[in-house]
Amino acid sequence: MTIEETTEQDAQPEAEPEVNAEATEEVTPVLEDETEDADASETTAEDEADATEFDLKKASVEAEQLRDQLLRARAEFDNYRKRTAKDMTRIRETAAEDLIKSVLPAIDNLERALEHVEDKSDGLAQGVEMVLKQLCDALAQKGLEPILSLGESFDPNVHEALAQQPSDEAPEGTIIQEYQRGYTLGGFILRPAQVIVSSGPVEAPDDDTTETHTEETTETTETTE
Repeated sequence: MTIEETTEQDAQPEAEPEVNAEATEEVTPVLEDETEDADASETTAEDEADATEFDLKKASVEAEQLRDQLLRARAEFDNYRKRTAKDMTRIRETAAEDLIKSVLPAIDNLERALEHVEDKSDGLAQGVEMVLKQLCDALAQKGLEPILSLGESFDPNVHEALAQQPSDEAPEGTIIQEYQRGYTLGGFILRPAQVIVSSGPVEAPDDDTTETHTEETTETTETTE
């Protein structure tokens, strides 16, 4: 081999390795699929986290609504229980109310009879007074209480005014006479007290009016003469 041939061989570029085009085409799609799967996994995880957070908020709202419903139901039940107890008490009092009302006239008559007794030491009078006291004590245990009237200010809620009378001793609006005693039963008005109320002292006529009346009388007398 000559020097020239050797130089030509050294000058020739080394041959590049052949690349398999089919292999390259197969590798590229595989990498793209893996990227898409990773993105899809991340998106799915975010969606699941959002869905879980939404479910938690929804469950919290529903729990709060159920709590409010429970509190309202409990309050309604307590009100119902109190109302039922009050109604039952009122029913028991009403049942006794009719009986007591029918007894009150007898008490009134016994009291009037004792008022007209002159000798309080009489045995019959003492016996009537004892029976009246026993009857009043028995009714008091059932909640019957008399309404105060004499000397009290007139109260339309518990008093029934039969008339008004002038009084120099009692101011206007003061009860000066009790015609029929009133009673309450368990705090309710069973029977109002029938009373007479003071209209105040009698007003004296004016002096001018008296003099005018005297002059008119004198003139009438002189004319007649």
